[in-house]
Amino acid sequence: MNEQSSTIQRLNQTVEMAEEVARIYQPYISMPMHYQPGTSNNQIGKDRRVLTMKIVARFGITSPTIISWLYGIPHRLALEHLNKLVSEKLLSLVITHRSIDGRVYVLDYAGAKYAEELLSVAMYFRAGEPGLRVNQNTIMHDLMMQYVLLKGVHNQTKDKIAKPYWYSFVTEPEFKRLFKSNDVRNVDGIALEPDGTIAAIEIEHSFKTKAARQTILLKWLYGLKHGYYDKVMLFSQSLQIFNDIKRLHNQLFDEMPTRFDKKTRQVLLSLEDAALLKARIVHRTVLCDELTNTFYS
Repeated sequence: MNEQSSTIQRLNQTVEMAEEVARIYQPYISMPMHYQPGTSNNQIGKDRRVLTMKIVARFGITSPTIISWLYGIPHRLALEHLNKLVSEKLLSLVITHRSIDGRVYVLDYAGAKYAEELLSVAMYFRAGEPGLRVNQNTIMHDLMMQYVLLKGVHNQTKDKIAKPYWYSFVTEPEFKRLFKSNDVRNVDGIALEPDGTIAAIEIEHSFKTKAARQTILLKWLYGLKHGYYDKVMLFSQSLQIFNDIKRLHNQLFDEMPTRFDKKTRQVLLSLEDAALLKARIVHRTVLCDELTNTFYS
C-alpha cells in the first residue's frame, strides 16, 4: 500500500470513529487534502494541479505564499504554477494590497466545473468581476486559516515523521453551506483529529471587545451542547491577543453567571456551562511564531 492510499485509509477509519458528528460534515470531512510528492515530474505536476484546485474551491482563494510553503518550492515557481492555471482559465488573478503577496487567486468558471468533478460537490460560482468574489476585509484572516488547516494535515516532527494535528477538515464556506441557522457560530473551520475528536478551529487574528467575546462564547456553547463539535481550538499569530482573550474570558466566566437575560430571565451563563467552556476551549500557541514569520515578516 502506498502512502497516499494509507493516508486515505486512516482518514476513513477516523471518520468511522467520529460516528454521528462526522456524518453531519459529509461529504467535506472525507475529502483527502494531504500532499505527497510524486515519483516523477509528470506525477508531481498532476498532483499539484489537483490539490491547488481543491484548495481554491474549498477555501475560495489561495496565494503564492501558501503554495510555496505547501509544495516546498520557491516563491517564483509557486507564481508560475498559479499563473499557468490562470492561462488555462481555471483560476483568475485578483490584485489586492490586503494579501501578503499583493494578489490572490480565485476560481474561474472552467475551474469551478473542474473542481466539481474533483470533489463531487456543487460549486457556487459567482460570475462577473473576479475581485467581487473576494471579501477584501478578511483576506489575511482567510489565508492564515488556510495555512493552519493545511498545516494540521501536514505537520511533521523535527525528524520529518508525519505527526498530523488532524486528518481532514471542513472550511468556513463549507460550514456555512451546511448550517444556515444564526444560532450556530460560523466557526473558521472544523477538524477531525486522529482519535476521532471533532474540533472547531478558530483564528484569533485581532483584538475584540468584551461584548463581542461574550457573543462568541454563547455561540461556542451552543455548538458544544448541540453536538456540532467536541472542543474549540484557538490559533493566533500573537501571544498578546491570546492573553487578552484569556483576560476577557475569565472576566466573563465570573460575571455572566450573575447577570440575567432580559427576555428569558435566566442567567446568561450557568456555572455548569462556564465550567464546560473552560474545559473545552484550547489555546494553541504552537504556531504563533510560524504564523508571524509567514504572514508578517
